[in-house]
Amino acid sequence: MRRTLNPTIPDDIPYEERMYTKAYRFQGAFLHPRYWGLWLLISTLWLIGRLPMAWIVKIGRKIGRLLLKIGGSRVKVTRRNLELCFPELSEAERETLLVHNFEAIGVALLEPGVAWFAGSRRIRRISRVEGLENIRRHIDKGQGILFCCMHMSCVEMVCRIAAEYLPFNLMYRVHDNPLYEYISNVRRQSYPYKGRYIPRKQVKDLLHFMSKGEMGIILPDQDMGKKRSLFVPFFGQTAATIPSVSDFARLSNARVIMASYYLDENNQYVLRFSQPLENFPSEDNVADTIRINQLIEERIRQHPEQYLWQHRRFKTRPPGEPSLY
Repeated sequence: MRRTLNPTIPDDIPYEERMYTKAYRFQGAFLHPRYWGLWLLISTLWLIGRLPMAWIVKIGRKIGRLLLKIGGSRVKVTRRNLELCFPELSEAERETLLVHNFEAIGVALLEPGVAWFAGSRRIRRISRVEGLENIRRHIDKGQGILFCCMHMSCVEMVCRIAAEYLPFNLMYRVHDNPLYEYISNVRRQSYPYKGRYIPRKQVKDLLHFMSKGEMGIILPDQDMGKKRSLFVPFFGQTAATIPSVSDFARLSNARVIMASYYLDENNQYVLRFSQPLENFPSEDNVADTIRINQLIEERIRQHPEQYLWQHRRFKTRPPGEPSLY
């Protein structure tokens, strides 16, 4: 099936006229039997999204425990990551954390049913946002903001919550399934603030909007390979980390704000914005990247069961070091 989005938008199209949130147009091929399973899944998410949050969380946790029993490489990677990052915990404590982590992943699988289909009244009722004044103060001055985020399990839900209050430009990975990409983008356009979801290869697009005083979002906490990466500490391990936060802030003259988020014990989503980082970026990319990793680690440690430990964060090793997986 032919996709309708090129990996790179031609440079001769003005930034403000580019189509970011309609990555794929509806195609007759989406009605082919090969997509019926996904249509059924989306319909199920719509139905589940009508349930009370307590029910959704309960069902999601059961799904997560089922995924854990099925096993596979993701369980092995998760267990290894927890072993590397929490050596101070006993094996039994790490296994408990492993179970809770997969429960959070199970809940995350159901969250699009709420994020995509719930109205503003419900979204505001099940969420709490702190630190908005830290953002508006700078936006009113016409200065761009770069939000530094991390891959917590509820990231899709939090983007929906943020869209209640703020327009933003988010760098993201285009989904491999064109029908899923089409549906997710159509639903995201229904949010009160219709943010731009910019394919991650189009960095200069994000920089353009931030330099114009808008808000950008990046998640710099994954292993993207050796190219441009610095090897700096993360949870006591050497981790390949791209210095994108300091690079983007410097190139766009944007202030950097840390965003943390989680689902609390009352089934309410909490989104918290920090004060803008002081003396950032500096003239030392290594020091900046170490600082960002430390800030991300601090936030993950507050709710480690809700982080995406399924990613092989320490896959890329410095020359001569053996694989950790």
